[in-house]
Amino acid sequence: MAMKVIDVSRHNGEINWEDTKGEIDGVIIRCGYGDDIASQDDERWKYNADACVRLGIPFGVYLYSYADSTAHAKSEAEHVLRLIKGYKLSYPVYYDLEDAQTVGSVSGDVLQEIVHTFATHIEQAGYWCGLYANYSWFETKLANAYYDRYTKWIARYASTLGYNKEVGMWQYTSTGSVAGISGNVDISHCYRDFPKLIGGENAWEPPKETEVNVYYRVRTKETGWLEEVRNLEDYAGYKGYAVTDIAVRANHGSVRYRVHVKGEKWLPYVSGYDTKESKNGYAGNGRVIDAIEIYYYTPESIRPYQKIKYRIAPKGGNYYPWQYDTEKAPGQDGYAGVYGKEIVKFQAIIE
Repeated sequence: MAMKVIDVSRHNGEINWEDTKGEIDGVIIRCGYGDDIASQDDERWKYNADACVRLGIPFGVYLYSYADSTAHAKSEAEHVLRLIKGYKLSYPVYYDLEDAQTVGSVSGDVLQEIVHTFATHIEQAGYWCGLYANYSWFETKLANAYYDRYTKWIARYASTLGYNKEVGMWQYTSTGSVAGISGNVDISHCYRDFPKLIGGENAWEPPKETEVNVYYRVRTKETGWLEEVRNLEDYAGYKGYAVTDIAVRANHGSVRYRVHVKGEKWLPYVSGYDTKESKNGYAGNGRVIDAIEIYYYTPESIRPYQKIKYRIAPKGGNYYPWQYDTEKAPGQDGYAGVYGKEIVKFQAIIE
């Protein structure tokens, strides 16, 4: 049975929480909007949060985003963390992605980096991070498999949600009514017992005993697609033939990857794993590649964070040093490979 959760902000005015308490299972309170500027704190945030603490009402927070860059996303995360310091949340911190003029105007790659930046700061502070947006956004802008690692709160004012992926909450009306609040109230069906999962201690669920495996395969002009390899059980490649395409997946979490074509440029990022789907199923365009870049996104059920470790060997040479995700440090360039040197072997493992 779904729980009843409302969300409130200064627009709901002064709330009589004593009357409201008996009608709801939880509340998501707006703490602010935009960058970490005091004037952009929600003016009713502290009153609402303190009332929920006093009355024992489980609550989480949301921040309305105006981010159009990772710098703004970082500032927005800092905004949230400043305001919730000292509070014990029973629901996630939701990143409210709906502003068409700012967040909605960026490219898909930039949007993913914005979400990743915000969520990483929130999660590293020990809080759950979720995403809020309308149904249309989740079907288009947030449809990438990367976003499946976050709990989703979807707004759709209809008799049914009609979304085919897992959802934590469905905001089904903006014209609801509850005691203690004058005027319309947003109401959501909540399908996860967040107070039980989070425990009111800002803690993650206990890590599951889950082994993460990475699977990959490559294509050469001479052989076509070669057999799939798991972890370091073998390498992907054959007889020194130059690799032209690669597909990578993980059994838990997701990857984003791209390749650099020898003598040309980096191709667009992909996240899928389907050798018959050239748009997002694999990286490559049938021409020889000389560099590979991969990033692994750890799912919320696994902590601590893990990385993909990968390396390549050039034609006629030994393996280059291991590369971790897209890190840049001594011995690492952010990718595996050397421009101009065609790749003939590839290996990877997540750890």
